[in-house]
Amino acid sequence: VLKVATSLPGISTAGEGSSGFNVRGGKTDQNLFLFDNAVIYSPQHFFGIFSALNSFTLGQVEIYKGSIPAEYGGRLSSVFDLKTKKATTDKLSGEGSIGPVTGNLALEIPVVKDKSSLMIAGRGAYANWILRSLDEESLNRSEASFYDFTATYEHQINENNQIKGTAYTSRDDFSITSDSLFIYENRLFTLNWNHRINNKNNLNLTIANSQYDFDIQFKGNSSDNFKLGYKINETGLKLKLRRLISTRFVLDYGIASKLYTIEPGSLRPIGDESLVSPVEIAKERGLESAVFISGDIDITKKLSVDAGIRFSVFNALGPSIQNTYQEGQPKSSETVIATTEYGTNEVIETYGGPEFRISARYLLAEDFSIKASFNNSYQFIHRLTNNTTASPIDTWILSDLNIKPQQSNQYAIGLFKNLKENIYELSLEGYYKTSDNILDFKTGSQILLNENVETEVLQGQGKAYGLEFLIRKNFGKLNGWFGYTYSRSFTKFDSEFNEERVNDGMFFPSNYDKPHDISIVANYKFTKRFSFSTNFVYQTGRPVTFPVGNFTFNGSQFVAFSDRNQFRIPDYYRLDIGFNVEGNHKKNKLAHSFWTFSIYNVLGRNNPYSVFFVSEQGKIKALQTSIFTIPVPSITYNFKF
Repeated sequence: VLKVATSLPGISTAGEGSSGFNVRGGKTDQNLFLFDNAVIYSPQHFFGIFSALNSFTLGQVEIYKGSIPAEYGGRLSSVFDLKTKKATTDKLSGEGSIGPVTGNLALEIPVVKDKSSLMIAGRGAYANWILRSLDEESLNRSEASFYDFTATYEHQINENNQIKGTAYTSRDDFSITSDSLFIYENRLFTLNWNHRINNKNNLNLTIANSQYDFDIQFKGNSSDNFKLGYKINETGLKLKLRRLISTRFVLDYGIASKLYTIEPGSLRPIGDESLVSPVEIAKERGLESAVFISGDIDITKKLSVDAGIRFSVFNALGPSIQNTYQEGQPKSSETVIATTEYGTNEVIETYGGPEFRISARYLLAEDFSIKASFNNSYQFIHRLTNNTTASPIDTWILSDLNIKPQQSNQYAIGLFKNLKENIYELSLEGYYKTSDNILDFKTGSQILLNENVETEVLQGQGKAYGLEFLIRKNFGKLNGWFGYTYSRSFTKFDSEFNEERVNDGMFFPSNYDKPHDISIVANYKFTKRFSFSTNFVYQTGRPVTFPVGNFTFNGSQFVAFSDRNQFRIPDYYRLDIGFNVEGNHKKNKLAHSFWTFSIYNVLGRNNPYSVFFVSEQGKIKALQTSIFTIPVPSITYNFKF
């Protein structure tokens, strides 16, 4: 599902090997991923190549890029609301797939006929046997594997009460060298109670807990073996009520709160002979709460409006030690004027305010409409990365005394047209977004295991605008869509101090500014058993900073760099194809099966993942790394019963 989402206008990734999404010029940390109402922090396996959410378990997916409902908060750019499907309650069923790299199996098990069911699903990658069979020594000593497990139980107590519980866990193990192992894990649990009060009122209560952590284990020489770890945990409660005031007016309202606990980093020696000194960064805690109310009203047969307000409050909590810095001076260890210690649950700082959400639709004709929206949002949690692309080992921090929450305002307007009884859909939508307190870092900053990371942080302004075009054919032997996005994204970091100013305080392209993005998805069904699919992607190369010269000063050589993000890596494009062969369509058989033959990167395009520079014989040489440089074939056997 998430791979399909990136082929839609306005949603992109920084490139192969990136685990984040950029929505309408936003940062990767500005997207809220919900799985049965619990937050999932790393929704992808193996650095973005596979989705961490099992498609066999998904039933409903809603993606909000613009007019985000008032019940959602905490992120600026988008909401991906994914829910597990309702398992069958009358007979055992399931589906699975087997391939050379991954295997997947999902079962739907009736517990009480017509009342309750259990769905369990597991998926794993076993690519290690391929790596170990290669002649290349650097690869056959590496490791790449993952698994995820999902379990959902639903019970219809009576006609007015239903409960649903979901548990999910995943783990990735990744190593490209013999001495380092990366491990990152997701874990979540949700419990939902849906209660019909009467014919006009409904109540929904959700309790959720999410955790994400990673470990880096280094085993080289016995004297420098270490383990580096990070963990974030959140527990949330949400109460939502819906009132049907009339057939033309629906009111949603409620409260939500979540408690964050972050372990920003720890360094521990491995083995008795290791000389690595242990480091433990103090925990961070915060409480994010909100009340919300929104109404969806059909004012006339042609005009409908959905308007709401969400009031968000964030409290940074102790225990914590916070620095106060001298006003009129850059933040550094030399400008600290006071250090304050806060006790457990003592409020360090409070942020928040109203968030307005409004959207309207006007029917110009039965199949032709114009839509417009405005929303503003707060975000109190930030992803720390000084890489161009997002990585599973990036860390998250909370707003506190020295780091302010991010804010944004977004305006959007679009035209939407259906043709030939909804066989074709056509849309054209434009947006403009401004942001404040966007995070970035000083050049050469050290953010891992830094007790005073605010001295490395820059907070500035952002702006993004774009135009999104989509034409889709929903039915027929040939179906699919063509999507094009023109999008620009800029950031600005200005200050009276040189060390806190980037590119002379002017707006410059962000790391994920890619003006042109084209996606073509096509499926053709030759017969009931044979079908063909293809996917083509083109994106403008993302911005990078290049060295532009070198010089000698006091006998030492130095490199002079361009303005930040002044250049771009080569454009990205990729073509994938697939051929499906289904089994016969007899009704009385054990399972329905089909084979999928696919080739990823048919053209063998050597798309750059990153560009770096080395010095050879006094000259600077540019090199690039790529994830896939050749066509990658695959075969999968699928079955469903």
